[in-house]
Amino acid sequence: MRLTHLFARLLPIAVLATGAATGAATGAWAQEKLTTAENEQQYSACMALVDQNPADALESAVAWEKQGGAEAAQHCEALAYIGLKQYEDAGVLLERIAETMPQVKAPIASEVFGQAAYAWMLAGKTQRALHDLNQGLTLSPKNVELLIDRARLYGESGMYFEALDDLNVAADLSPNRPDIYAYRASAYISLSQLDIAGDNLDQALTIAPDFPQALLERGRLHALNGEKDAARQDFLRVLQVAPKTDVAAAAQQQLEKLDLKAE
Repeated sequence: MRLTHLFARLLPIAVLATGAATGAATGAWAQEKLTTAENEQQYSACMALVDQNPADALESAVAWEKQGGAEAAQHCEALAYIGLKQYEDAGVLLERIAETMPQVKAPIASEVFGQAAYAWMLAGKTQRALHDLNQGLTLSPKNVELLIDRARLYGESGMYFEALDDLNVAADLSPNRPDIYAYRASAYISLSQLDIAGDNLDQALTIAPDFPQALLERGRLHALNGEKDAARQDFLRVLQVAPKTDVAAAAQQQLEKLDLKAE
């Protein structure tokens, strides 16, 4: 997955590059050595390098920080670390960025904590990731993305009721997102509450009929109910609508399980 796509929802260039937050800039965070236009241009160029050549992006970010790039340069540096698979370095730096932001930037800091959590998950440090998600949600309790991220982490850790708590809040805040219902269905499947899982999948697929995660979960549900042909159709549909993704890989695994059981 391309890193700049992964973080597309986070940290608009103007916010990091200008030192502004919700139209305000205070203290040392506003005292950049570079002009706003120079920072925006440098940030854009650095982020483009993250995808193309993380090593070059890291070198550029470090040089830019010395010139006064501040947290924008550090943020690009952190993403370059992820591109280089130096996940712990990325996590530490992203935490530092978030922790040193002033209160006026709390919504942005919460997103940076979310990025740090992602880095720690890649590093296999689940508890550190959970800590950062908790920090982010303390700053922005209604951040739907962080609620979903924490729910997924809870689910992967077998903490299904905790996952459902977060997903229920997320659904109240953003009722038209199919991913929330798909993840909620996954938790209910794990809790053997298949009817409720089915209801959530109906909601997800009503909103987005070809939503890959929902198709995957519905395929799992069909398989558990002994409906192998229906399960196969859903898994194959995932491969069609979302090839070369993690969801497609999971669907392929499910297809292989069906084939093994058929032998």
